[in-house]
Amino acid sequence: MNQSIPISLYIVLGLNLVLSWLNARTCGRAWVEARALGGSIRVLVWCGAAQSAIGFSSVFLFPLIFAANALFPGYFTAADLNGMVSLWYVSIVFPALGTGLIITIESWIRAYRERSLSSMGIAAYNTFAQIHNTMGAIGNLSSAFQSAGKTLGAVLTSRGDARGKVALLAVAVVLVALCAGIIVTWALIHRYAGTLPLPTAPTGARPQHA
Repeated sequence: MNQSIPISLYIVLGLNLVLSWLNARTCGRAWVEARALGGSIRVLVWCGAAQSAIGFSSVFLFPLIFAANALFPGYFTAADLNGMVSLWYVSIVFPALGTGLIITIESWIRAYRERSLSSMGIAAYNTFAQIHNTMGAIGNLSSAFQSAGKTLGAVLTSRGDARGKVALLAVAVVLVALCAGIIVTWALIHRYAGTLPLPTAPTGARPQHA
């Protein structure tokens, strides 16, 4: 792990950071309304929160990997790095694809109803992202499962040897990244919750679901 960090990784992580913050902010601003109305809007808010947590976890993952390597020099090989990334990937891929599909379908419906440039642009971006993520899963999931399985297998079958300790540290890094992503998302949602006023429904009317 002495190779230089590609600039593309910084770009991807920076984009994930911005999009995750925007998702968490949007979910937070709609949180109170979603709880009051329920139905599809609440599902969408939870999907957005999941996307935000996944994005933040990717931002935490790579700095944690490099920090672990710096603290324990010589412990990690290229296979260990691949195992950590693969373990994170198989942990988030199905929640990411499922919530992404729901958000994409909702953006199609909104674009059809509003016919505005912004709604069509959001729908186009969501469609591109969903196709990209799905194709990536098709191409990478098998090898990711194999690599993640080796890491977990080393933890389960180790008898306190060096290899088992490295695998255990790899699992710990992934768990910390996932938990950090959830915690940051939850904190941002609560930070922005209640910042938008609830709509006032006419007397006797029942709220409609989007």
